[in-house]
Amino acid sequence: MFKYTFLPLLLLSATVTLAQGRCQRGNCHDGQGILRFADGALYSGSFRAGKFDGSGTLTYPDGSVYTGSFRQQLQNGEGRLTDGNGNTYTGNWREGKRDGRGRVDYTDGGKILGNWSADKLEGKVQFTFANRDYYEGNMSDNLMSGYGHMQYANGDSYRGQWSANQRHGEGVMSFANGTTVTGTWDRGELQSNWSALGFIGNTAELQSCDEGCPDGPGRYTYADGTVFYGEIAMGIPEGRGTVTFPGGNIYLGNFSNHRPSGLGVMHYADGQIEGGIWEDGQLFRRLYSAVGQPAETVATAFDPKVKVWAVVVGCAFYQHMKTLRYTDDDAYQVYAFLKSIEGGALSDDQVKVLIDEDATHDNILAAMRETYRQADENDVILFYFSGHGLPGAFLPVDYDGQQNALRHEDVHEALKGSRSRHKLVIADACHSGSLAARSGGGNTETLSAFYSALTNAQASTALMMSSKGEEISMEDGGLRSGVFSHYLIRGLKGEADANHDRLVSIQELFAYVHREVRGYTGNIQTPTLTGSFDELMPISAVRGR
Repeated sequence: MFKYTFLPLLLLSATVTLAQGRCQRGNCHDGQGILRFADGALYSGSFRAGKFDGSGTLTYPDGSVYTGSFRQQLQNGEGRLTDGNGNTYTGNWREGKRDGRGRVDYTDGGKILGNWSADKLEGKVQFTFANRDYYEGNMSDNLMSGYGHMQYANGDSYRGQWSANQRHGEGVMSFANGTTVTGTWDRGELQSNWSALGFIGNTAELQSCDEGCPDGPGRYTYADGTVFYGEIAMGIPEGRGTVTFPGGNIYLGNFSNHRPSGLGVMHYADGQIEGGIWEDGQLFRRLYSAVGQPAETVATAFDPKVKVWAVVVGCAFYQHMKTLRYTDDDAYQVYAFLKSIEGGALSDDQVKVLIDEDATHDNILAAMRETYRQADENDVILFYFSGHGLPGAFLPVDYDGQQNALRHEDVHEALKGSRSRHKLVIADACHSGSLAARSGGGNTETLSAFYSALTNAQASTALMMSSKGEEISMEDGGLRSGVFSHYLIRGLKGEADANHDRLVSIQELFAYVHREVRGYTGNIQTPTLTGSFDELMPISAVRGR
């Protein structure tokens, strides 16, 4: 979008004195007079005690003219200033600056009707730009900020939040072709998970609709070799899907009338990526562009092999809070477990560990986004956090009492941004439960059983927290660990395998941890498990003896 800069009218305060000019006519001390200055400026109007005071007209050397009220040598009250270029401000002044209700008319056709404070636009305004874009909403410090409505000259419109003249926050964009997008904007860019706009699921299991099929997910093949995977209506592609073209391009997004239509992204064979609003197969409005991998590497079906992607965070040494004794060790233990056979034998690119100075707010979110975006629809993503917590937030090491809290909403957004089949959050932090309110063989056989069970489990999101939202989470010197994390690791390693099938399910793990933590803490600390999940979803495998 356009980035507008607001150029204020030339404001020249009348700071000259009678001694600097020559009175050409009348009484230039107390009364009406005309005063000319050596630089060519000319004042005609009322004087009091040798200063401009009352009604008058001041003409500046550059040709700018102010006509209106003065007080103590400065513009004050109602007045009109026309600068040397012909731009005009008409409205209220205070001590030489625009202040109060006023109107600006630019020679290029732009207009502003709004409120000024100390020469800056503040509050509700109506702004017509030279290109005939029209903004009505809030401004602060001369910039569009807060809620506002922009009607663009090209027929598009946006209603929502602004910051520093750019769409920023929640908003609704309506395009001239009738497409409407509701979402979150960041410095003018739509925050969309472009990689997840296509068909979500296993394309190998889709019914072929070449000769007709019922409404719902299906596969449709065109005569030229183009293949559509996604929503079928009345026997033809209609809705969200993934399309592979004979030339090597791959499209993810809305599809209608046998062409890309609506919000979508095209991965071109040469690696170029373009996302935005499509109409009749052509890009109508570009909202996103990038250079990525060649299109043939973009998966049209998820990898049948299940993978686990994890971010493990341990915060012990805080700059502005009490140091914790074992949270970093707990995180290392979880990391080591995930690298083990029982934990899935994750490779280095599948698990990211952040401990102490690395566990900052920005680093955690960046690690989650980078790691989880690699997961496809058949995978598992895990987030483990051990550290301080407050109601509604986990606290990274750079939390200073006000800034850099890791809000539970941020965790939810990072999870939602992944295409993964299973999502699991495990947190050992005070008040962690408030997140839920928001929302016998060898190594080969062990891993095979674990991943096979994951494949068969229903899609799920599970939140296992160390305590209820109003409770604290305890560390114990005897255990040399957080109580919750201690029993979590023991349960994952096999003690929670109640039915002895060599797989620890999410429900088995929770039952074990809940019982042991409650017993150890005298019922002071109560772990919680919430979400929409398959109780049989495996969390770990138990190696045979």
